[in-house]
Amino acid sequence: MADSDYAACRFSATVQINEEVVLHLLRALSQYCESGRYKQIAWGGTKAKDWRAREGVATFRFSAPTDRSRFLDEAERLLPAKSWRLISTSDSDPATRQR
Repeated sequence: MADSDYAACRFSATVQINEEVVLHLLRALSQYCESGRYKQIAWGGTKAKDWRAREGVATFRFSAPTDRSRFLDEAERLLPAKSWRLISTSDSDPATRQR
């Protein structure tokens, strides 16, 4: 993957997640909703240890605002509101390499 692949994933959604199982569901959902070539970039930096270190917060990044919207819509449809909540979104928060 080139740095440009990470830079393209700049549409972020930062969420507060109450349970680790919901974190893993959102990781899978972000990969499902990402339209880019390297779908795993969407959930980079959201491992359980990262989530715990950030006190239950995780940021998912997408290559298009429509991917982010789909992610949020599907999360709202599939998961109970008490298990997660949207904190913020950004159109200029690019992903970074995790390894």
